[in-house]
Amino acid sequence: MVDILPLNGLFYNLDIYTDLSNMISPPYDIISPEMNKKLQNQNPYNIVNLILPQDNNKKNKYEVAKDTLQNWINRNILKVNSKKCFYIIEERFTINNKKRKIIGLIGLTRIEPYYTKKIIRHEKTLSEPKQDRLSLLRSCRTNFGLVYALYNDLQKELYSITNSEIYKKPFIDITAGYDLTLKFKLWRISNINTINKVIKLMKGKNLLIADGHHRYETSLMYKNELSVSNSTDKNSFRPEDYILTLYVDSSQKDISILPTYRMIKFKSCPGLKEILEKIANYFYIEIPKIESKNFFNDINEKLQKSKLEGKKTFIIYSKEKKFCFLTLKFNTNTVYPVHNNINLEYEILDVNILHKFLLNKLKYEYGIEKIEFTHSIKEVKENINNSKFDIGIILNPPAITTLEKLSTAGILMPQKTTYFYPKPCTGLVMYKF
Repeated sequence: MVDILPLNGLFYNLDIYTDLSNMISPPYDIISPEMNKKLQNQNPYNIVNLILPQDNNKKNKYEVAKDTLQNWINRNILKVNSKKCFYIIEERFTINNKKRKIIGLIGLTRIEPYYTKKIIRHEKTLSEPKQDRLSLLRSCRTNFGLVYALYNDLQKELYSITNSEIYKKPFIDITAGYDLTLKFKLWRISNINTINKVIKLMKGKNLLIADGHHRYETSLMYKNELSVSNSTDKNSFRPEDYILTLYVDSSQKDISILPTYRMIKFKSCPGLKEILEKIANYFYIEIPKIESKNFFNDINEKLQKSKLEGKKTFIIYSKEKKFCFLTLKFNTNTVYPVHNNINLEYEILDVNILHKFLLNKLKYEYGIEKIEFTHSIKEVKENINNSKFDIGIILNPPAITTLEKLSTAGILMPQKTTYFYPKPCTGLVMYKF
């Protein structure tokens, strides 16, 4: 069902640059102005110059990116691989002091509209980022970053291919300069028989976009633009019909969805006691008297234990510098008497329970001035202690199996429900049309 191809990857010239650590970056959409400056200071050829270009006195930023890209190619800073390959990538990372890794395959995916159900999305996108990325794509005709897609490999057929390659020496082995906890290795698959086997095996798969919805939909828009204006044979190969993709088997135990925590500033600020009184009908409340040295780990263990027991537990951190554990009193099946199991699974997502029984109630009582989001408990604590916000709310992320089930049924997740970690780096391998 899914058509994929190997590619002549565009790389930093490894004959000149033996260490790419300070040339790669995170995806464009999570680069703050401070990180942008840091990346440029690390190396003048950092990929951030191409994915987040700046206007100059003579040209707009998209023209600047096009000129920079061509300049780097002309000067042999960037070089196209002479062989068509699939690439195996290993990402090593750390979460909650535990070392983890995931293995993926990088190739080109034929872009399909969502209604074909070959490529499945799990969340809605915003129009403004797509217009920005479309302008950059028109100008540079290059995929600098990856779409992160999940597939199912229950028979471990693709696993057997990738597993046989990763014991060889990788041609790239680096630590990310922007985050020293991230390490990347890359291998090539250039054997034509192996390439054909990979293509055949992926034909029977569907892809679920984990990260990169904006990039995917931008490429779909660009493809459609050219389809209208170009009268050439539609069956011939057109490079803009494909997008650079990272394929990851969803059964890997170390795939991580980080929860997205909320930090809330009220219009009229209540105290913790008043907040707890307002929601006492819905939640059992527990306030630990003493924070242990490993309290952040204790919080994660508490949430995980609750999840395994089928409970809905949230943690509030307040300006009184107290953590409160809230566990929903009701059986979610009685709260949502929905006969359709898929609809029920959507309704009882932690993020939906959070809004129905906690945020909506507090918004009605006190008004909400602003909400911001983070994936760090430490950041929640710091922002509340600094009085930037009144409370922080910590919750569990959805399971990958839930995400797959809902997305396959065509149900989109609420915004700020998922954050796959780590996000694929940008600039390790690129696709020039």
